[in-house]
Amino acid sequence: MEATTRRRTRSFPLLHSFSFKLLLLALILLIVPLILYWQFDRAEQQQSMLLRNAADQTGRLIAAMIRPHLDRFRTESPSELRTALAGASIDDTNVKVLVRLKGSSPDDFLYIAAAPPLPADYLKRERDDLMRSGVFQRLAPTCDRKTDFEVRFVNPAGKQEVLTSMTPVHVGGDCWIIITSQNAAALAPAPLNLSFWTIPANAAAAVIYGLGALLVVWLLAHMWRNVARFRGAARRIRLRGAGAVSFRELNSIPELNRVAEDFDALVMALTDSQAFIKETAEENSHALKAPLAVIAQSIEPIRRAIPQSDPSAQRSLQLIERSVAKLDSLVSSSRDLEQAAAEVVYPVRRPMDLSAFLTQMLSDYDITLVAQEKRLAASIAHGVTAYANEDLLEPVIENILENAASFTPRTGTVEVILERKGDFARIHVADRGPGVPPDKLPHIFDRYMTYRLNLSDSSGDSTAASAGEFHQGLGLWIVKRNVEGLGGTVTARNRIGGGFEIIVDLKAKA
Repeated sequence: MEATTRRRTRSFPLLHSFSFKLLLLALILLIVPLILYWQFDRAEQQQSMLLRNAADQTGRLIAAMIRPHLDRFRTESPSELRTALAGASIDDTNVKVLVRLKGSSPDDFLYIAAAPPLPADYLKRERDDLMRSGVFQRLAPTCDRKTDFEVRFVNPAGKQEVLTSMTPVHVGGDCWIIITSQNAAALAPAPLNLSFWTIPANAAAAVIYGLGALLVVWLLAHMWRNVARFRGAARRIRLRGAGAVSFRELNSIPELNRVAEDFDALVMALTDSQAFIKETAEENSHALKAPLAVIAQSIEPIRRAIPQSDPSAQRSLQLIERSVAKLDSLVSSSRDLEQAAAEVVYPVRRPMDLSAFLTQMLSDYDITLVAQEKRLAASIAHGVTAYANEDLLEPVIENILENAASFTPRTGTVEVILERKGDFARIHVADRGPGVPPDKLPHIFDRYMTYRLNLSDSSGDSTAASAGEFHQGLGLWIVKRNVEGLGGTVTARNRIGGGFEIIVDLKAKA
């Protein structure tokens, strides 16, 4: 299951990216109000168009109903027109009839009648207001105009009205205008042709949506900050930063308290395991060295008691001394190996100047190669710093160099290169020895794997082959263990033209 999850993560990294999901959510939060605005704007335009058409049709209908009375205006009683106008008015629609007589000035319109009936002074004041608004000027000179919702005015009673239609009727040379208007508040639940954001319902919805978006952004920022804190704590723990670090204390999300506690418990288990391994190594070493010391001290009286003329006894004494010394060395090596293993469990990693470190190590190792009639060719880049640990890295370099030197013929060269490759510091150690059989290469870093017994020096020197019995296949295994403990990688390959190369990559300091 875990392997399947890792494969899916590698195949579709964006789908599993927390940052990608945050970006996608941010885009949705931006797009949704734009879509809603577009929909509301279309609905507003359609509502406005329907009301325009309805008002225009109402005006035309009223004009058609009273037109016969306009044709007979000069001959019939004015009360007939008022009666017809009262019968034609619909609900809350205000209807007014104006006329511009033939030969009059373009804006010289007179009120003739109104429904509901209004005083002459009221109509005169309204006429003056409309004249100042420029409505009559726009009717001249053809006395023809379409309905316009945007004409708003305050009537003499102090109430806002919307001029819903102005229908012209030509009778002879006279221009009659039938005006319909309605109270602005009764025309529609929300004022027409206003800005989207000035409509109270829309403004309230925008405020609610904005608060919801802010809440989501705040939640995401809170989660992001908490994850960043966890990452910082993990980095400090991994690099053994100064001061105690607790995931539980850094966590600010109650739902993650148990996760933080588990992380703290895991770190504590690692440190406890490391301390236990070190203490056990020291105790075992002390327990074994104590009897060895007693044996070593007991040999001296025996030496004095055995006559020099007894070669067999003297030989046995020498074997005992050599075995005690070898056992003491093995106990020390075992202790060092276990302590190194403890360091790998939870290694101390800090910025380390690899350039200076390798330069010093190679200067010391060059003397060893010269004694073997071999050469060292080094190319060390300056200022390369990586997160590492001298105690773990030193055996890595020593084992790789010894491995390369053991397969390098006399007068041959061991090549060492240090360079910066992107986010990594890369160390190459190469030789021109026989290399490794392709089928053995995948197992070169396995424990107890060695192929020296079947190899001989290409120059005819059998030193490497004869020394094979002393190699237990631990060197490159220790290299891999220590490098991976430092968070790096190690690879090996055969060189083109013959030889073998080991490459170590360590995380470089930015």
